[in-house]
Order: sequence, then structure tokens, then C-alpha cells
Amino acid sequence: MNRHLVLVPGFGGFDALGTLRYYEGVTRVLERTPLVLHYFPNLPTASVRTRAEQLRAFLDERWQRKVFRPGDELHLVGHSTGGLDLRQLLHLYRELERSPNPRGEAPALKVLGHIRSVQFLSTPHRGTNLVRRMNQPLVRALLIRPLLRACFESARGLRERGTAASGWLLRHVLFRGKRQASANWIDALLDTLEGSYCDEGAYPSALARAAYFELLRWLLHMASDSSALSDLNPERLGDAPPSPAHEDDPEGERRFLVEHGIRYASIVTVARPRTGRWFDLFNRLHAFTAESPVARLGPAQAVQKLLEPRSARMLTPADNDGLVNTVSQVWPDAASSFLVDADHADVIGHFQADTSEDPHGTFKRYDLLNSSSGFDALAFAELWTRIAAFAEGRAYLEPGPTPHPLSGVSR
Repeated sequence: MNRHLVLVPGFGGFDALGTLRYYEGVTRVLERTPLVLHYFPNLPTASVRTRAEQLRAFLDERWQRKVFRPGDELHLVGHSTGGLDLRQLLHLYRELERSPNPRGEAPALKVLGHIRSVQFLSTPHRGTNLVRRMNQPLVRALLIRPLLRACFESARGLRERGTAASGWLLRHVLFRGKRQASANWIDALLDTLEGSYCDEGAYPSALARAAYFELLRWLLHMASDSSALSDLNPERLGDAPPSPAHEDDPEGERRFLVEHGIRYASIVTVARPRTGRWFDLFNRLHAFTAESPVARLGPAQAVQKLLEPRSARMLTPADNDGLVNTVSQVWPDAASSFLVDADHADVIGHFQADTSEDPHGTFKRYDLLNSSSGFDALAFAELWTRIAAFAEGRAYLEPGPTPHPLSGVSR
């Protein structure tokens, strides 16, 4: 019997893009566990239902190819919007079971029979105030989609060499050739652009060419379909398709999980603004997310800390991790949720910059949001060791194996 851990990315969903891996360092931490890891490359900004259908097809295909076999266990982890994808996936399975001809969906129902746990990581279960404030029709129609389309057309017109040159030029203009002390999302963007072209050998050139076309594909997807923004709004917009973030039946979902022997838990994240940095990106995102949160995001409530089992914190609707209100991450209730002091990107491995290169490529770790959460390599290793232990059948707060230290840059 094998235990498979499938990691689902969130908004912008990808496995690897340029020099950036979505989940960075997880393989290194879990290499001594018996889990077989799978990194799912989702559609970037399609609706949650579309993304869930893609995930279902991904799981079905691996069943048919005998990657998953009878007797194996499947364990699913979704970060951010990826957690909504998991809830929507379970909705799809419920629909299949109730359909007039469920036998026609035999592969999918066989996969369902092997799912043993789902874990939600920084998931906006009832949406996020940040999207509510930014998700205006005119903003999407006149700014977001045209901007993404312009980025796609520019990268396509410049081709590999020109895209790489634009990254070098932007770095020179922004930093006058000097790298920042702590590489963040700007460095990730510039490194990705610069990595679109290489003439130092056949293999590096092929990798750069592949990275360039993956960047084009990603930009085109986002410019063509940004339906996920509606799904992340706390309240359903117009005739937008329903999203798990707009559902009010946690008991029905919980009952389905219990009936199928699927264990579940949520890890919720919270971070504070950096002092003295008003114009800092994280501070601005945090302020937008905290300002005038709607009641539907969730009530104030106390949640136990995961890495400090004897401590709990009272969360208010304004508390957030820079992108998602923390009370929205509590699901289905506080008893099934555990708090970690971290920003939205810390928990997927981007908690501090490490620009040393992977021996098989050029992937790097960035401090994407540059918050002052205090989350570090030891906390990351402990977090993912507990996620693995939950998949293996233990509770989060039970003592588990010593976490593998995170050293260097690895998958």
C-alpha cells in the first residue's frame, strides 16, 4: 500500500513557473516519510468548478495509469484557492453519486473511495475582503484583463531573447544592477523574465525555451479567464456560477466527509503589518484585506495555535495573512482549525530568500511577501511534518517524528 499526498496550488495555480516553484522545499522536508508526493499544475485563474474538474481528471488519469492502485490511500492538501478546489471536487463527487448512472463514472468514484484525508491551508472558505474591494466590474474589464493581455502580447512579440532582455533592463532601472537584500516577488518576476533565454549549451537553452513558453501559456490563461475572482468574493456576484465560498452548508459537507471516512482539518494563517513601512506591498495588501470586512467572512473566535499547543488566539474579522481574512480560513469550525503565525506565502516555502541554485535547474526560494511574521525554516519543517503526520493518521497535536531540517534549496 502507498500513501499519496497530492498538493493543489492556489490562485495563479502552477507547479513551476520560471524560477519559482509554487510549493518550495516540501519534498526536502518530507523525503523521509513514506508519502508519495504529487504536485498538481492547475489552471491559473479559471473558476473553482473548472479547476476542480481539472483536478478530478488529473486524479482519474493516475488511477487509470495505475499510479494509484487498489489499497492505496489518497491525501489531498490545498493551499489558498486550492482548498476551495478541494471542496468543489467533493461537491462533484457528491453529484456523481446522486446521478442516475453513477457506474458511468466508475474511475472517479473509485478515486473517491481511496481519499482518506483533506487538509486546507490558508483557504478563503468564505472568500476574502481583498477581492471584494478589488473585484469591481470596471477594474476587471478596464485594468486587469487588458493588463494581462498586454503582458502576454508583449512577451510573445519580444520572443525569448527580448523577454529576457526586458527583465535585465527592468532590474537595471529598478535596482541599478544591485539585488535586494531579501529577494521578493519583484525578484521572482525579473528572474523569470531573464530566464526566458539562454545560449550557454543545449540543455540550459532547452530549459529556458520551455520556461518561456510556459510563461506565455500562463499569461494567456489568466488574460482569457479570471472567473476565480468571482469565486473569491465573499458574496456571489450577479449570475456568476456558485462557488464553495458562497455555500452555507458546512454540516452537509462534513457529513459527506464522515460518511466516506475522510478526515479533515484547516490550517489558518495570520500575520501583522511591518512597522514603519507604510508603502510596503505587504502592508498595503494587509490594510486592504483588513478594512471594513463583511460579516459573512466569519465571526470573531478563538483558535488554537498549531505550533504552540497550549496557546490560542482570539481572531477578529480584520485579522489576515496579507491576502485572506483569517476568520474566513476557519472551516468547518474552530475545533477543526489550527492557527499558524505566518503570511500567505510563508507556509508554501517562500518565507525567506535563498538564491542558491537547484542542481537540476534554476529554481529559487523567495520571501514573496516580506512580512514580519517570524516564520522560519524550523517552523516550516514542523508545519509540513505535522501535515504529513495527519495524512498518516495522527492528529495535528500528537507528538510525531522529528522534522527534517530545511537546508539549501530543494523541491
